[in-house]
This record gives sequence, C-alpha cells and structure tokens, in this order.
Amino acid sequence: MTSQPPLIILTCMRSFSSLVSSMLGQHSGLYTLPEINPFVETTLARYVDRAMIVRPRTLDGLFRAVAEVEFGEQSDDTIEAARAWIKERGRWTITQAMDHLGDRLAPRRLIDKSPSTVLSDTALNRALHDCGHAYFLHLYRHPCATTRSIAKITKFSEGGHGRRNATKDPETSWYTSNRRVMQASTRIAPGQFMSVRGEDVLRDPKTYLPQICDWMGLDTSPEDLTAMMHPERSPFACLGPAAAPFGNDPNFLRNPIYTQREIPEQPLSDPLDWDTPTRQLRAETIAISHQMGYGGGRNDQEKD
Repeated sequence: MTSQPPLIILTCMRSFSSLVSSMLGQHSGLYTLPEINPFVETTLARYVDRAMIVRPRTLDGLFRAVAEVEFGEQSDDTIEAARAWIKERGRWTITQAMDHLGDRLAPRRLIDKSPSTVLSDTALNRALHDCGHAYFLHLYRHPCATTRSIAKITKFSEGGHGRRNATKDPETSWYTSNRRVMQASTRIAPGQFMSVRGEDVLRDPKTYLPQICDWMGLDTSPEDLTAMMHPERSPFACLGPAAAPFGNDPNFLRNPIYTQREIPEQPLSDPLDWDTPTRQLRAETIAISHQMGYGGGRNDQEKD
C-alpha cells in the first residue's frame, strides 16, 4: 500500500463525478486518475480479459493512466507501451498497480472515481478490503436528474417499454448504487467516510472543495483553490490518443471547463419525463433521497 491513503469516490454514474474529481485533482496534494476500475476484478490479466469481451473501451482509463504516469505522456506509442507494461504484470492486483502509480506520484494522493465500484457488492467489498486505509467520499446527485441523464446516454427510452431490461432501469441503478454505499458506510473506519451532494459542490466549490481536502488532512492554499477551479488542466481532461481516447465521461472530455451556476432542485414528486408521463419515483427511492438531503421543494426543474 502507498504511504499516502488514496481518495476513493463512491458514486453512481452521471453524478458530476468527472468534474468534481478533476477539480479536486488540481490540488497540489492530489492527483485524479481516469477511470481505471480497480475493484471489478482480482488481477490485471483478468480485468483485461473481461473488458476485451464485455467492453474494450473501459480499458482506456487504465492505459492512459499508465502511459502518463509511467511513460510521461499519452500518445499512441506510450499507450502501446502501457499495454505491454500491464501484460507483463498480469498477476498484479489492480490495486497493486494503483499503489505503484501512487508511489510514482508521491507525495500527491491518488483519486479514483470509477462508477464500477458501486455496481456490485463484490466490487465495493473488494474496495473496502483492499483499500481499508483509504478515504471514501460518497458523491451523489438528485435522483430525477441522475436518472434522466442515465436514460439519455443509455438510450433507455428507445425501443419500446416491452423490450427493456429491468436491471438496467435508471432508477434501479441510482437506488441500488446509493443504497449499497450507504449500507457499506457503517463498515468504514470513523473519519474515513464523507458524503456530499454534487450539486452543493458545483454551486459553491470554494466552500466544499476545501472542506473535502481538510477532511483528508490537506491544507488548501489560495493557489490550490485557484487551481481547483480549472479541471481542464488535468492531463486526462481531454480526449486521449486514438489508441485510447476515453477513460472518462465523453461529455466531460469534450468540455471539461467548470462554470459556476445555480442548480435548482427538482421536486421528488415530479413525473420522470424520461419514461412514461405517469411514472414517478418509487417509495424506496424517495425514502433514501430524503436521507441524502433532497426534500423535493417546488423549485424549477434541475438542469442536466
């Protein structure tokens, strides 16, 4: 394990995690990786084999991270070198690889924000076991806005209701991911778990980002605060070389600039406009939304 505990962001997809993590990563004591998915498999070889079958582009983040940290830049040549580096270390756990990158970047602390961590009990349990020394930040977003965004990128509304896969329902994804984190939080050591609403961070980053850093024992200088307003300066806040272009939310990669804005809260009772006109959030979703600080006041609808 690295001497400096990493920050593991536990987050459902489409919860502002790309932007928030990249802002944090501009602090002089932190470094945000692209999505390396460190807890979905046991070893690098197993992860590569699985990704090549299921979705090869999920490897882009790992390739880009190794290319940048180990070989100093991201190009088609260094991506190929990263592939070879990973193959040679196929028996390593992915967390061993993450620790190695952390040692190379010390004293800066790594930040991982892979949404895959909260998609299964196995992945989240592996995170808590393999990185028990880490800080864990639960970053979340309003269920109506998140589910609308998930529906849009997964094209959930296309093809007719009868052919939908219930396990990929956006509300189910939001509910199970956030409930899993909330249940796991009781197994994290005191002082190593924090929850924050993504909307709050983006409304007032100069208050919330230093609070997150302070929780990890990091001071925030005026220079750090200025730097955190520029997530676009991250080496991963852009499309990568042709051999590995992604590794993060494509929309963020195309426009990584932070602009401060109000994010009005949508009432929890509103219809879910990405589905049928009469569908509303289920009772269990509303219940944990209240626990997460969403009250559903009569405000304007939240923007994506």
